[in-house]
Amino acid sequence: MILRSAANILLIDWPDESIPKTLFAAGFNVFGYSPHQYTAAGTDGKGRLIFRPVDCLPEKIDIVNVFRPENELPGIIEKLVLPSGATNVWLQPPVTLGVKAEFASKFGLNFIEEENIAEWAARLK
Repeated sequence: MILRSAANILLIDWPDESIPKTLFAAGFNVFGYSPHQYTAAGTDGKGRLIFRPVDCLPEKIDIVNVFRPENELPGIIEKLVLPSGATNVWLQPPVTLGVKAEFASKFGLNFIEEENIAEWAARLK
């Protein structure tokens, strides 16, 4: 399972705070992306999860987790996945990438289409 060897996860959107909170609690370094800005997850001293702006991502992102509509995925791969150095792209159901074979062979990407990444992470604890 890819999560067992991962350390850094970049979230491209998420439906609610349980996703980054669960990943962070499971020991992952969690980063987020909102238009034109990267952030890193941390706590605020009272145990609440917060995201702080960062100048750049770490050298290696292990997994990019995507919670965006399918039509945005080619742009996300080009602008966020490839520059991050990630080779694993976790697509949240029901999103699938119709051209994933093309991206996989062209860029060496591994696509994971599983249930919610946080549910997998919670099982690792």
